Amino acid sequence: MTLGFINAVKFTRSTQHGWRNLIKPYLISTIGIGTSATVGDFICQYLQRNKQNKSNVTTQISSSCILPWWDRQRSLVMCISSTFVVAPWNFTVSRIIENLFPGKQGIQILKKMLTNTLLAPIGICLVFVSVTLLNGRSFHDAEIKITNDLWKTFFTGTCYWPFVSFINFRFIPLDYRPFVGSLAGAIWNIYISSIANATTDKSKQMLTETKANFPGGISEKTMTVLQKIRNILNQNKKDL
Repeated sequence: MTLGFINAVKFTRSTQHGWRNLIKPYLISTIGIGTSATVGDFICQYLQRNKQNKSNVTTQISSSCILPWWDRQRSLVMCISSTFVVAPWNFTVSRIIENLFPGKQGIQILKKMLTNTLLAPIGICLVFVSVTLLNGRSFHDAEIKITNDLWKTFFTGTCYWPFVSFINFRFIPLDYRPFVGSLAGAIWNIYISSIANATTDKSKQMLTETKANFPGGISEKTMTVLQKIRNILNQNKKDL
């Protein structure tokens, strides 16, 4: 009885010690990933703004006089998604992979890189779903997003992340790998932000164009009715 109690106390203490050791690297990982996503989205918006200016495309201007082209809501969505969805996933996966394939031998690094690549579609789906939902859209919209953009994003990532993974697994200590990965992720997030927000940005642009064409505003129901009237008139012309 006494021996069992002592073993239970030792197990509890070791568990608490283990969790405490995870707090610091988890915080570093979360801060790094959240920051890289925000910075990546900011740069993405800046590049998109320059591209639109060259094409003479009208953009929706923020009410703020500082950086009026910056959509802060979009950057906030990317930050929340990365901090509360992507960071826990990446942190957990990196720990599991290290436990499965410990060491820095060539074959072990290759196994880690391959496992990372195979799990990448799950991480991409998490980004697409969380960003879509945070933008007020439905799971059906997220499903469409995944169907249309998942594999294109995945194959683009396979041209970039294996090199980053090799540097990370070969030279960087375990606790700092997510942070180093997040630095590389700032570049990747420029691309992932443009893909994840493509549908939302197109919807905003269409809404802006509709309001510009109809100063008084027009509802979706009214648009549907007008479309039906147009179809009826076209059908009558064919009958005549």
